[in-house]
Amino acid sequence: MINFRQIFLAIACLALVWVTSANAVPAAAPGRTAALTSFCASHSDKAAALEQLVELGVSADVQERAWARRIVDAIRNGALVCSADAQATIQGSPALDAASLQPSTRTTADAPYVPSIVMMRKLAVASAEMDLFSPQQDTRAAAARQVDKFFALLDPVIITRAIRQQRDPDTATVLTLALAKRGLNSSVKADRLAAIKAVARVPSETARTALANFAAQDSARSDPDVLAAAQGAIRSIDTWLSIGKALSILFSGLSYAGVLLLTALGLSIVFGLMGVINLAHGEFIMIGAYATYLVERFMQAHLPGLFDAYIFVAIPVAFVICGACGMVLEFFVIRFLYRRPLETLLATWAVSIALIKLIQVLFGSQNVEFITPGFLDGGMQVAPGFFVTYNRVFAIVLALLIFGATFAVVRLTKLGLLMRATTQLRDMARCLGVPAERVDRVAFGLGAGLAGLAGVVLTQIASVNPSMGTGFVVDSFMVVVLGGAGSLTGTLVSSLALGEINQFIEPFYGAVAAKVVVLLLIVLIIQKRPQGLFALKTRA
Repeated sequence: MINFRQIFLAIACLALVWVTSANAVPAAAPGRTAALTSFCASHSDKAAALEQLVELGVSADVQERAWARRIVDAIRNGALVCSADAQATIQGSPALDAASLQPSTRTTADAPYVPSIVMMRKLAVASAEMDLFSPQQDTRAAAARQVDKFFALLDPVIITRAIRQQRDPDTATVLTLALAKRGLNSSVKADRLAAIKAVARVPSETARTALANFAAQDSARSDPDVLAAAQGAIRSIDTWLSIGKALSILFSGLSYAGVLLLTALGLSIVFGLMGVINLAHGEFIMIGAYATYLVERFMQAHLPGLFDAYIFVAIPVAFVICGACGMVLEFFVIRFLYRRPLETLLATWAVSIALIKLIQVLFGSQNVEFITPGFLDGGMQVAPGFFVTYNRVFAIVLALLIFGATFAVVRLTKLGLLMRATTQLRDMARCLGVPAERVDRVAFGLGAGLAGLAGVVLTQIASVNPSMGTGFVVDSFMVVVLGGAGSLTGTLVSSLALGEINQFIEPFYGAVAAKVVVLLLIVLIIQKRPQGLFALKTRA
């Protein structure tokens, strides 16, 4: 027989237990209570108590880490109140029990703890040490810089653990250097020698400065072994930094050569095929950059999920727009001025001014801002003093791909065959049925489209404004003249040579001196080879 009274009592007991457990204040963990008691005890060692809090803040328990962060922030903000019986409360509305972070019914007239200046620095380091275990890379990097700033106050055990868990080599290097700099101040000779070796393993200007300052101290000069180790480490760092600087100059030259190649590639086709000195070539670069700007704004507003891909969408858009503009310019202006170089020069200069003014009216005279796609943001340190940025790597790779595609079009397609035939002997090509006028128009459009692609790349590494193309016209002509008009191979070689020479001279003597040396070098070469380094072979 079913006993309904017993069933009712069982259900009531279960409900009472559930309500009681739901409304109960969770008990504080023993570690929390011990850390707070140690911190709030009168005449206690606050630094030692703070180390206990940090230990909880870097533990594997997420709740303990969040609690320790809350307590350290409360101490820094002057919101932690320690009562006479070593109990802690966090001021607020309502006040919270520091151990459980639950509303507290305790009333106390005690004033909150006010940390001293030294204690504030220790609290800043404690917060940074806890942030070193954050899942966000930006937070860990900022924490590493904070630890390095106050390296004398860091906890070696926690920093060593953080270094082992770091996935970012730059952050690990900063922490290693901070730990090593702390060891330089040790009174134990073995610790100082170990710190010197550790600093030498992460060569940088900061590491060199730290060792130089250490070597100048009396404590280092009084010990020949320590002084010799420091001087040897400085020489090793200098060697690595010299290698890094040389690699950096080489990479800068490659990136600058990539830009020169893109800007001069279209001009090489136009100047080599038709002999047209197009002073509006730089404005096609500018149009390509502003076409990229419009694509970026469109995708930001209508396709935010694909925003990072806007640079790839802008490549065909800029090529088509600039190519169409080039063909229009050839049809309405250039075709009436063939074999009249002075008139062509003046006409394209006028077109250049008109395009600049048009863009100023439409977009203003100020620089336009671009948002760098995520995959192009940042870079990586390949060697000490040698930092490779992704946007410049992108410029180099894209320049080579565009050069390869252009070379294939000129050498492997019917259009390329007609262009080469027209270049080598225009009258004979016409006699054989080659539509020279149409080839000229398509070639001019191709050259303008390639200039637009240069504008796409320059949006990631240069300022974009209505006058941006003017500075590239002279450099492009120098590349074409040196390499040989119409020679794509000559354009590639001369871009690489001028880019490396310019970037090798500029860090030591300035940009003006680099331009002068490059110009003099071109003049000397043209004296010996008037047709350029790779002149096209033509029939008389």
